[in-house]
Amino acid sequence: MPLYQPPAFAGTTAMASALASQHPFATLITPGGDTPWISHLVLLPDPSQPDCLLGHLAAANGHSQALLQAPSVAIFQGEHGYISPRWYHSSGMVPTWNYRVAHAHCGPAEPISGDALYALLAQLSARFEGPDGWAPQAVPAHAMAAMQRSIVGFRLPITQWQCKEKLSQNRSLADRHGVIAALANGRPDEQQLAACMQAALDSDSAS
Repeated sequence: MPLYQPPAFAGTTAMASALASQHPFATLITPGGDTPWISHLVLLPDPSQPDCLLGHLAAANGHSQALLQAPSVAIFQGEHGYISPRWYHSSGMVPTWNYRVAHAHCGPAEPISGDALYALLAQLSARFEGPDGWAPQAVPAHAMAAMQRSIVGFRLPITQWQCKEKLSQNRSLADRHGVIAALANGRPDEQQLAACMQAALDSDSAS
């Protein structure tokens, strides 16, 4: 599953893993017969093995078994948005879409159960609830055990990261400033994209 990657938009492994950590809701794709398995789920870095991702799927989802047998690709989508040619300093331009995306190429998954699965669920809740929010301890032990039997936890070993940050790096400095200024005055999601573009511009200026 290659990623079209013009050199101007290529990101580093560090950029890819950071993007995945910031935007952990992933699309997981695993080959399977005539059609691939595709699921949407949260994948978090393994605290004990940084080169692995942790997640879980419903046991009733056939994907939960397929990913134990074959390699997968996890796709993480970051900030993205429409870019109007009205925002460029240059004339004769056309609309485009700017975005950040990371692909984690993974080997076959390793199943997780028992205490390790409980720790995975605790990690998930802590990430989104915070230290004073809901935690698995709030669920009676018998109910938690039944719930764990209905899911399949897994660890995905990452074999390669790919990162693409299409943030107008192939445009003139004036054009990039024009797009950033327009986005910065837009909706919150556009402002976030503007911040990413500004960070890329600052990085280019420093290098």
